[in-house]
Amino acid sequence: MDSHDFILTDELLQMVNKFSRTPLTADDIYTFPVILCDNEVDRDHERFSVDSLRKLAELFIGKTGIFDHNPKGENQTARIFDTEVKIYTDNKNSVGEPYACLVAKAYMLRTAKNQDLIAEIDAGIKKEVSVSCSVASQICSICDADMKKAPCSHIKGASYGDKVCHFILSEPTDAYEWSFVAIPAQPNAGVTKSFCNDIKTDVDSLKAELELAKSENAIARNMLKKDILRLSFLYDPLITAKTVGFLTGTLSFNKLIELKEHLERDLKEKNTRSLPFGCKNSDINNDFKIN
Repeated sequence: MDSHDFILTDELLQMVNKFSRTPLTADDIYTFPVILCDNEVDRDHERFSVDSLRKLAELFIGKTGIFDHNPKGENQTARIFDTEVKIYTDNKNSVGEPYACLVAKAYMLRTAKNQDLIAEIDAGIKKEVSVSCSVASQICSICDADMKKAPCSHIKGASYGDKVCHFILSEPTDAYEWSFVAIPAQPNAGVTKSFCNDIKTDVDSLKAELELAKSENAIARNMLKKDILRLSFLYDPLITAKTVGFLTGTLSFNKLIELKEHLERDLKEKNTRSLPFGCKNSDINNDFKIN
């Protein structure tokens, strides 16, 4: 039996019945384990701290499972009756910390309506899940600034030296629901039966995504620098490429975007001022039009 599987003992059945108005038996319900979230950097360049996972373990008790975060009552399908934070010291996440995940035990009724869903869960078709919750703090992984209180200029997904910026989600205040989804933000979240075989593949995949993000960020920065150099020359040919190169080398990614936008506006105003009286931009051939 996998570390995430479980047997519905009398003790667990009592936990289920805390949420039922009429007593339920083991034959009345279908139970399954699900990874709600973990401490891995996700596709949104965010991750939960281990302390956050422990707090969420408390908050998710009794929370309902729905589909695609659609809050309609008819979408309520399952309910969490127990949770546990598991830490795997032999597996590391992409930032080098022991991998940790919040595992929940959920139940649903064995009804004709749920028969197909139960079959899809057992077949691994309905597997991926996503959580909906709120946190009080979002900590920058580069400088430890709280983005909700005193935000810094670092950008999620941008490279700073050998690090890719992400936000650490801390101090959970509420948990709303969890949903079956097609593409979860966290690759490891979902109904699971074979954790140990899957986790290395998922972590390796995420590391590859982070390396790709670094590469794409470097390409985008170089393209911005070239645009800024060209615009600077058009605005004032006396500005040296060395000066522009030094300036752009010290700016963050979002500051490079701002500088490019300012240069585009200034160049447009300069060109407008230099046109003959009554002449419009559309009357001349613009060889340097930026699309």
